[in-house]
Amino acid sequence: MSMQMAELHYTSTPSYDAGEIAERAEELLDSGIESRSSDSGSGSLLFIHKKHSVQYKDGLVPPQTAILATDKSTDPAAYADRIQQSWCCDDAAERIRTSKCSRLVTELMASALEPAERIRLFHGVLQAFVEITDPQAIAFGHSQQIVAADAYLESCSLEPIQRLGSLNVRFFSISNSDAKDMIMDTRGLDEIGLHDLQCHFRGLDPNHVSQLLFDTGLYIFENGSVIESGQTVAGTEPDSKWVCQFEDSLLEPKRALLDLNPGAPYAAGGR
Repeated sequence: MSMQMAELHYTSTPSYDAGEIAERAEELLDSGIESRSSDSGSGSLLFIHKKHSVQYKDGLVPPQTAILATDKSTDPAAYADRIQQSWCCDDAAERIRTSKCSRLVTELMASALEPAERIRLFHGVLQAFVEITDPQAIAFGHSQQIVAADAYLESCSLEPIQRLGSLNVRFFSISNSDAKDMIMDTRGLDEIGLHDLQCHFRGLDPNHVSQLLFDTGLYIFENGSVIESGQTVAGTEPDSKWVCQFEDSLLEPKRALLDLNPGAPYAAGGR
């Protein structure tokens, strides 16, 4: 099941107290947090958001945010894809290479929440944990990027969807293409119950396409899945309209998403 998750990386084992984290997270969220610590003393914690119970088949269940500890060492090779797509962290590879241990922050029982509330609860606990433990890197799974902790905290002045680690635009150049075809897609929307976007193109400025995908992703987050197949969005060129179509993703992970077609002569691939 897709969900929001972030690994926090450290050069030494972090020290933290469940009560301190819960208090700070409650200041940020006002979600009625109840905290629980692992009996094993491993450092694993659970934060229950009691004010936000949602109805499941078996009854009302409060969403939760977990902090999971592991003694497994960091394998830099496992982060190659995320390092490649970390546009806001030039030294991502070095931060991961020097990591000695990590903690995982992830959501539980949150899929029935509205996307805005779901992302708010996740980032409230994440922000509190980052403030208190000062990691050197945050490796986001759902948006496939690595972010420096200080840069993340600076972005916490923004709404959760606009913070680093929430919504990422990936870029891939098709090496065997004579026309220098490119593919861009978003990561981070599918995991909160919405749909990601992609564009397969040539001859356009990737920076402009990236901004269009990001802005369209924000629009979907704020308004819901209101763009349907056959509708258009304003393109990157003056007066251009790009046709939208739901398709299977060209890139992993495989998922249904909204493809933006820039039309001739910029469209690449078959649609």
